[in-house]
Amino acid sequence: MPDPTHFAIRVLVGGLLGAAIGFERQWRQRGAGMHTSALVAIGAALFALLGVVGSDKESRILANIVTGVGFLAGGVILRQGASITGLNTAATIWATAAVGALVGVGQFAHACMGAAGILAFNLVLQPLVELADSRAVVYQERHGRKGYRIHAICDDGDTDDVRAAIVDAVTASKLDLRSITSELTDQNRHVRVEVLLPHRDDSIIERFASTLSQRPDVRKVTWHLLDSN
Repeated sequence: MPDPTHFAIRVLVGGLLGAAIGFERQWRQRGAGMHTSALVAIGAALFALLGVVGSDKESRILANIVTGVGFLAGGVILRQGASITGLNTAATIWATAAVGALVGVGQFAHACMGAAGILAFNLVLQPLVELADSRAVVYQERHGRKGYRIHAICDDGDTDDVRAAIVDAVTASKLDLRSITSELTDQNRHVRVEVLLPHRDDSIIERFASTLSQRPDVRKVTWHLLDSN
């Protein structure tokens, strides 16, 4: 087992690297962000350090501990629709098992440092996670995918041609067609199209609407940015 200084450095570096890797997931608003990744890295570092001093028999016991605690930790992960909760708790349980294993082999000082590392990352990372989440939301609102609704009015008999022209134009452009619907009002057919862009670009939509309005079978075209996509 490394001396306490080297032990602490390895745990700290493992946690920092895990947090750095998790930052990308956090920024993209995916699961297993900074918090979870840091805890997993700390737990893995602790188990790896345990393996350095363990005998073959102890190593087999530790392997069973890792597997068993993994099943236990998995039980606290819940999925509700598109959201997943319990990842941080599961990672904490798994890393805590490594602290208990250190105590079991008589490495009390190292176990205390491992516990301190887990507590420190749990306490310190949460404000950073919340900050990263808020910045990521603002970034996605400014630069994320944007939805537009285009409204075309035409005669009822021209609906099929107008819809086909819209689909062909969307296919040939950067637009991503989300939906196309039509509704008859009096003698006019209202065709509504919702499209997505990788980021906000009103000029593309304006050109699309302008081209569509030049068709002789289209009376009027309007568009607006959707509040959410």
